[in-house]
Amino acid sequence: MTEEIKQDLGSTFSGLSAPTPWPGANARLLGLGVGLPIAPLVRLAQFSATEFERFTLEWASDYLARQQYVNEIQQRGGAGDKGRDIVVWLDSANVSPRRWLLYQCKHYDANLGLAKAGVEIAKVIYYTFIRDYTVPEEYYFVTHKGVTSPFQDLLDDPAKLKQAILSGWPSYAKTITSKNKVPLTMELQNYIKKFDFSIFRAKQPHDLLDEHRKTSFHLTVFGAPLIERDPPEAPPSAVDPIETAYIDQLYAVISHDIANPVRTFADFERNISHVNLFERSRITFYCAEGLKELARDQMANQAFFNTLLEEFNDGLYYTYTDHEGTPLVRLKSTVKAAQTLQLGAHPLAAHVTSKDREGMCHQLANNKVIDWCNP
Repeated sequence: MTEEIKQDLGSTFSGLSAPTPWPGANARLLGLGVGLPIAPLVRLAQFSATEFERFTLEWASDYLARQQYVNEIQQRGGAGDKGRDIVVWLDSANVSPRRWLLYQCKHYDANLGLAKAGVEIAKVIYYTFIRDYTVPEEYYFVTHKGVTSPFQDLLDDPAKLKQAILSGWPSYAKTITSKNKVPLTMELQNYIKKFDFSIFRAKQPHDLLDEHRKTSFHLTVFGAPLIERDPPEAPPSAVDPIETAYIDQLYAVISHDIANPVRTFADFERNISHVNLFERSRITFYCAEGLKELARDQMANQAFFNTLLEEFNDGLYYTYTDHEGTPLVRLKSTVKAAQTLQLGAHPLAAHVTSKDREGMCHQLANNKVIDWCNP
């Protein structure tokens, strides 16, 4: 190859960009003002180029990056990328040859067919032929609408795909470089004949969605329904270390009410009203703890629970900081106010029960945001 062609190929890797936030996330989740919910596959097919870029960055930065076989992920883009969009390194940089996977993420107006895919395949063949980079272990076409049936047939039959690339090389090779044509020389032809075309695959849209579903972004993008919530577990018989802060506050409230120091449950166990308050507070605390687990495990992001807790704090502030009344009165007033608090369009709002609302007050006390005795 000439030096002119090689100089035309120079470019550098860049780190994987962070995906930008989706606009109107809550409306997207709840379907506010947008009619009936749209099926994820349909929504994916309707993505604009900007939305698809954001989607693929979410998928790559969260799902791909967490796979045990991945050493490093790099992003390419624009002129000079040599047919590489997202590069997934399987080995560290000191390993030679360094194994890697290539994901070509493209937003096309229609399902991807050979006419456009052939251009991308030709790039990989050419750049590996001139030893600009090594052959990837696997090459995936990632699109928002999937591939055409005829092109999928070729991907399923690597021998036919090879023949199609050979016969259509003049057309596919037109845009490999901006300055020079890449003729099908005998040397290049022999290279293509020996090339393993089984590395070329299509990431099916439903597989892409399944993998994106395992990221912390999925619910915000698609409003995926939550799995039915399990009934909350009963509190452990002994106070758990995670309860320490709000339990100490309950002891202080009860101590103030009975005018005797309270350090353990035994100090008030004969007073039925305070026993009921104590036991109910623990039950509701664990109900809210179950809501936290729902956000963490099924929504893959505990931040949803944290923002809900912030809404309760904002809505209850003037109630729990009211200096009138005893600590017990402030506690009960705050719990009552929590039952009627408007949660707006928060993603977890539909899953909040009355016990959760009460438990959120104790969660705030446990986080030392609320202090019943020192408002």
